[in-house]
Amino acid sequence: MVRLGISVRGGDRRDEELALARRLGYAAAEISMDGTGLIFGGRLHTGMLRDALSTFGHHDFWYSVHSPSSLDLRDRANRDVQLGLARSTLRFTRDLGGRVLVIHFERQSPDPRDETAFTEAILRLSDEAGDVLLGIENIEVERIEPVIECVSRVNRPNVAMTLDVGHAYLAAAYFGFDFLEAIERARPLVRHVHVNDNFGRYDPLRLENFTLYRTQTPADTFPLGKGDLHLPVGWASIPLDRVCAALRGYEGTLVHEYRAHLFLPYAEAAYAAARRLVETIEQPARHAEP
Repeated sequence: MVRLGISVRGGDRRDEELALARRLGYAAAEISMDGTGLIFGGRLHTGMLRDALSTFGHHDFWYSVHSPSSLDLRDRANRDVQLGLARSTLRFTRDLGGRVLVIHFERQSPDPRDETAFTEAILRLSDEAGDVLLGIENIEVERIEPVIECVSRVNRPNVAMTLDVGHAYLAAAYFGFDFLEAIERARPLVRHVHVNDNFGRYDPLRLENFTLYRTQTPADTFPLGKGDLHLPVGWASIPLDRVCAALRGYEGTLVHEYRAHLFLPYAEAAYAAARRLVETIEQPARHAEP
């Protein structure tokens, strides 16, 4: 069975976001820690956490959590605050009753000490996570293969891969690998999926200056179809039917990770399109005639 979810910002309008998601038919919600604004200096704000958990608890969803974009487990110079940020995010996930904590793999470092720091941090979080699954997510700044290698090397039952289809599509265009073949290689390790749409037009600024990259608005990126757009499925050029065929047999959550607040008039159509992807994944595999 594939559970269909939606990403939500989880801030001041969390109650409205979740009520809409329930009305549309989503069974799962992925909370963005960036959107909640609950962490300061690596620590959760107690009062804000209590208020947020009260609201989330009023909605019956299967929850996952997306770690903050500022989390960098390769950052050895600020090790204590980075680990504090990771632990606070894990604590929020557990207090929420979340099942998956998504952590970006980001870009490999040429310094092996940075890679060791990343792996050691994942192992430490795995020790503390209990039955919360750590989903290591592929990002468009790196190929999929290093993520596969990392998850395989860690080899923990509560560490798996979060496959981000949009990131994979952009990375395939930039690094020149076969998009669908990479998904098929990753498939045995995938236990959580993000899906949205883009045009496969890599934005070099993502690697050159991430701070500046993040200041871009939809007015900068949508007209040229540039970068990780997080459009509703079916709005751009990812061959999603072929992706779903490659994922056939997958059981878990498929998170429609699009910028829902920008497309509210199309929310019902977006849900229906994502529901069709789930139905494709759930179709029995076709066998060749003898």
